[in-house]
Amino acid sequence: MSNSRAPDSARDDLLIELGCEELPPRSLTRLGEAFLAGFQHQLKSAQIDFDADSSRVLYTPRRLALLIASVSERQPDQILKRKGPAISSAFDQDGQPLPAATGFARSVGRSVEELERLKTDKGEWLFCTVERPGERLENLLFPMLEKSLTTLPVAKPMRWGSNEFSFVRPVHWLVVMHGTKVIPGSLMGLASGNTTRGHRIHSPGPHQIDTVSDYERVLDTAYVSVDQQKRLDVIRNQATILGKNAGGRALIDERLLEEVCNLVEWPRSICGSFDPEFLEVPAEALIASMQDHQKFFPVVSVQDGALMPRFIAVANLESQDFDAVRQGFERVIRPRLADARFFWEQDNKTSMEHWLPHLDRIVFQKNLGTILDKSTRISTISKTIAEETGRKVADAERAGKLCKCDLVSQMVGEFPELQGVMGRYYALQSGEKYVVAQAIGDHYLPAFSGDELPASATGKIVSLADRLDTLTGIFASGLKPSGNKDPFALRRAALGLIRILLDGDLDIGLDRLLEITSDIVQETQSVPPGVRLELRQFILERMRNYLRDQGNNTNVVNAVLDAPLGTLSDLSSRLQAVHGFMQLETADKLVEANKRIGNILRKSEVGGDSTVLDERLIIDEEKRLFEEIKNIDKKINVFFETADYTAALTLLAELSIPVEAFFEHVMVMDDDPEIRQNRLNLLARLKGLFDHIANFALVS
Repeated sequence: MSNSRAPDSARDDLLIELGCEELPPRSLTRLGEAFLAGFQHQLKSAQIDFDADSSRVLYTPRRLALLIASVSERQPDQILKRKGPAISSAFDQDGQPLPAATGFARSVGRSVEELERLKTDKGEWLFCTVERPGERLENLLFPMLEKSLTTLPVAKPMRWGSNEFSFVRPVHWLVVMHGTKVIPGSLMGLASGNTTRGHRIHSPGPHQIDTVSDYERVLDTAYVSVDQQKRLDVIRNQATILGKNAGGRALIDERLLEEVCNLVEWPRSICGSFDPEFLEVPAEALIASMQDHQKFFPVVSVQDGALMPRFIAVANLESQDFDAVRQGFERVIRPRLADARFFWEQDNKTSMEHWLPHLDRIVFQKNLGTILDKSTRISTISKTIAEETGRKVADAERAGKLCKCDLVSQMVGEFPELQGVMGRYYALQSGEKYVVAQAIGDHYLPAFSGDELPASATGKIVSLADRLDTLTGIFASGLKPSGNKDPFALRRAALGLIRILLDGDLDIGLDRLLEITSDIVQETQSVPPGVRLELRQFILERMRNYLRDQGNNTNVVNAVLDAPLGTLSDLSSRLQAVHGFMQLETADKLVEANKRIGNILRKSEVGGDSTVLDERLIIDEEKRLFEEIKNIDKKINVFFETADYTAALTLLAELSIPVEAFFEHVMVMDDDPEIRQNRLNLLARLKGLFDHIANFALVS
């Protein structure tokens, strides 16, 4: 046992700065956050007190820095309560200490005579209270830093010089300060100090830091904005103003903004222009070229969002001649845009259909063949879905056949994120119908959580067919997701499928879709019935999570999913109706009645013919309940057929009083087996009305 006793320990802010060669911008944010979390964990484990809420990580392309607030200069003293051997084994009959006693005394730095005795209900033991002074921060700090750095998410660590150690990039200077004091030590072959370095061009340094609180100010005078959030805000504001001054709006992608922020230490944004003739190329291709290759922000029209022949670049210096800098950026962007135009022109020399044979060179999955094989299956699945949902079969079949063709285009080869987008353009250039081209462009939607759905029914059909083929084929190949591993993004595919089906534009059930797809995939890869059932459960589990994430009550979701499954849009309608039903005063009584009925029927194992015979109804309350059920039966089917489940449940709510009277006056488990069976059949018929919508026994 131990207790901590806080000493009168001085506190001050702690600064740790690793000065590096240019750090990878796309992983810098994750690296910085992991460094802060790892080091804070080390401090807590060592019982060094600090203010976690006020602590920060700061980073630029050339440094990783931690500012840990109000750090104690030492651990608290430890009061250890050590329990030793039992008295019976510590001393002999004459009261002389045995080895057990002398050994325990030696372990706590006491003589046997100085030891205490601890009496409990179970006996008496030797005991000692030991006070251990807390270790000083300076003695603990560097081992903690080393542990923090070894746990950072560095994919490919580097070595430099003849050193045995490694890091994400070579480290050239090290600052470790507690308040005004340098904590002596070494890390990665560098001795700690209190000098940092500024902007590589404007003010390289070294620059002395007198106290930790001066850190940001010192770097600011050295042309380094070390706070990444401030740099990001500066870039955003500069780009926004420049876009507005250019007569448009800067198109600021958040991921690109973060990457640019991690590329510069002293951001200065510049608006440049390019030849308007490049606007003949699809805007998405030009935007991709500007963002991916040059890290520029495009400028679009405020009125219609059309791309303008302007861009915003971010320089990492304070130039005396920004016109020259702007011209330099304009010279660099021209060949990149020319490449995009070249790809566009070359791709349009042939129609999309001529690209189909080339898809046979791209393997989708070894058991499922090539992308050409997949396209053929998508086309067949799309055709069948269109037939069963009353949509234009030829359009769906054609879009499914061509939807992957742009994968072999030069443009998508250069910009993979444009797959589908360029497919739409190439389809129109090839003379395909607009609805077919739109479906090709939309079939990857929704690409992420919250993304838009395909705009047309044909697009939804092809999107479903693509996802169904992937899900069924990969499950049949035995490659379903496990743990965090999901290399074919099947969870995302299932979620996209769910969102499309919930939309309600396509009146087709999940089970029928899985049956259609299994029959078609079967021609390439065996799909045993167990695989289809497993896939169904996988999709419904994603459905369960999705509905809960939308704010639906977990028990209500489970109740609705436990009812017979039709279309997912029908399921959504039932879910909303049950939520509304639960607000009625009679809902709780009917839910409890459903639970009671469910328990009775389960124990009685009712099955087969559940006909209720009038002549076996003896008590008035059971007769009345049966009459009410028959009356509702005549009306409710219309509501079921029109999916008006709110009206159906409003009608069922009228059963509250007769159901309550039934259970108050009727003994279900009558001694007469025929009467008992008749009452069980009555309850089964009653529960069946509710079960059409949800298993209310699961609703609380």
